[in-house]
Amino acid sequence: MATGVDLKNSLCLAENGLAYVSPVTGDINDPAIYLQVADALNLIGNIDAVACDLHPDLQSTRLGEQLAERLCLPLIRVQHHHAHIAAVIAEHEIEGPVVGLAMDGYGYGSDGSAWGGECLHVDGSDCRRAGHIKPVAMPGADAASRQPWRMAVSWLGEYDALPGLFDGLPVEAMQRLCRSTNTPITSSAGRLFDAASAIVLGSHEVSFEGEAAIALERAAAEAKSFKKLSFALNEVDGVFHLDCRQALEQLVDGVEAGVPKPELAAGFHRMLAAGMAEMAVRVASAAGVQMVALAGGCFLNTLLKTRVKRHLEDAGLKVLLSEKIPQGDGAIALGQAWVAAQKMKRGSI
Repeated sequence: MATGVDLKNSLCLAENGLAYVSPVTGDINDPAIYLQVADALNLIGNIDAVACDLHPDLQSTRLGEQLAERLCLPLIRVQHHHAHIAAVIAEHEIEGPVVGLAMDGYGYGSDGSAWGGECLHVDGSDCRRAGHIKPVAMPGADAASRQPWRMAVSWLGEYDALPGLFDGLPVEAMQRLCRSTNTPITSSAGRLFDAASAIVLGSHEVSFEGEAAIALERAAAEAKSFKKLSFALNEVDGVFHLDCRQALEQLVDGVEAGVPKPELAAGFHRMLAAGMAEMAVRVASAAGVQMVALAGGCFLNTLLKTRVKRHLEDAGLKVLLSEKIPQGDGAIALGQAWVAAQKMKRGSI
């Protein structure tokens, strides 16, 4: 039995090679939804193991812990992005290793930091972080997801054009916060989209999840051409880091030069797609893997998904996409259940 995650919660019961995934109930932090999920789990009896997210403070994790304790069963904690890729693997009934690109706003990483722009090598219950977007400070933690300009400041650092770009905002204070050792770091693709949207569109405040990224995609869809942007793919201790700072600086320069916003937005999409795809190609080549799975809420972005898929297929790789399951966190429970089943099959619990 897998308990999913808090936002877009779903449950999954896996039995005899089949997975029964519940509808997405919503945010489990809503008391009514929490009680609905808790009541459903209280009906569970004859199972062999419980799977949940790696994050220790999620309500869904606590419900998994309670279920495992009540039934005296092993509890299997599955990293968020591993579960994302595993859900696609489960849907396509793939055997053997797969490279996965998992791109979203947030997932608790195995190192305790905020992940979200990940290239993983997944082989059953084994998962290796082979690459990711370069980690940067997330000033104000969750506040950064509500005020995208904070992430722009984080990515751009001491870039000279910053004060003029965000006139009237406390840029210097945010720069100091970014330098603080107490500020969390993130590799999130969602937060990178926020930074680009703040620069190109002036998205300083958002009122719902993904608002800044959606606005940037809409702007890019109107483009008749695009501004070419640069990225760097560096290898650090055997792990690829996608550094997009130069691209964001070029966006600032483009805004100051009066380049049309759709062209800048389109250039950002092309840059990020090319960078993530190149990372996956290198990881797949080194590992001798022929398949790449795409998962996470950022791939609801049609422009991003289409361009990443094209790059990978041009490199001779087969691309796996979710077709029957949700693209975002509604698929996490299925992925958790699949990873738990693989562990049980290997006798590692």
